[in-house]
Amino acid sequence: MKNRKAFETQSLIISFAVIAISEAFFLMDVFADAFYVDIVIPWIDHSTLELISAGALAVALVAIGLQIKRLLTEHQTARASVQVASGELLAVIYARFDAWNLTPSEREIALLLIKGLSAQEIANMRDTRAGTVKSQSSAIYQKAEVKGRNELVAYFVEDLLAGDQIIRQPDHI
Repeated sequence: MKNRKAFETQSLIISFAVIAISEAFFLMDVFADAFYVDIVIPWIDHSTLELISAGALAVALVAIGLQIKRLLTEHQTARASVQVASGELLAVIYARFDAWNLTPSEREIALLLIKGLSAQEIANMRDTRAGTVKSQSSAIYQKAEVKGRNELVAYFVEDLLAGDQIIRQPDHI
């Protein structure tokens, strides 16, 4: 994987260099044509130099196109993974809401609290008073056995990190 990334980086750098050199050549050629100046290189014909430069540009464009295609594929794969993870987290959240016996209204408020909305923002969305939202929030915290919004959010973040084995238990006890 490391060698592949190095190769991809090198191919992009080389492609950029080829494009830059070809661009410089074609700009000089255009200016020479505009001012009726002949660019003469004794060891290579001008048409051959143009053909080589155009061919090198084509190869560089193919290399860059392949990189773009790979990046788009990786992006789609990553996006699909995030959607799956998001759906899984939502399933975990709803399962907890069921276990806590939250009412439909409490479920909606709890989800908005987890998303980070303030009591006033939730009240505005639900066309109710902030005091009502605060009262329902207290009921949610009590049913979830947490002290407040931070602990409610932390409860689900801990579930997300539960699969991460950063701290390993010793094999011998």
